Amino acid sequence: MNKGYGDRVRTRRNRPRVIGTFNERILALQAAQRVLETMKKSHEFADINLDSLSTTIVGFLREPAPQLLGFCSYSKKGNQNGRSSNPGERTWRILVNRKLVHARDGELEATIYHEYLHAVLGHDENHGPNFQALESLWPLSTQEVEK
Repeated sequence: MNKGYGDRVRTRRNRPRVIGTFNERILALQAAQRVLETMKKSHEFADINLDSLSTTIVGFLREPAPQLLGFCSYSKKGNQNGRSSNPGERTWRILVNRKLVHARDGELEATIYHEYLHAVLGHDENHGPNFQALESLWPLSTQEVEK
């Protein structure tokens, strides 16, 4: 019984889970590592344990997802509604659109940075002013700050 929704509705449950090829997963993980290293070198996140994000799952969105580039899922295990001070404890996974791996135009890294910002700032910030200020810095400058 379809309860009046019709065949046009495609829920998350009936869209295939996409894991990608070995090469696509490697490219996504390499991009995530580059983004984390760039974030560390930028000094914008000096007070944040970015190393904790190195254990966050990085994968692909269910397909088709033509409008969505990325998604950050928060963990509900071991903390109060994703409010842990450690971003690696409050973030379960980051999913990106698989087409970004093939574009090679920097959008994959920009999207991963966007999702890492969600992880760093937490659920309550959403796309608020702090988020927008940090997002506008991409690509981050990694030059040493003069003292």
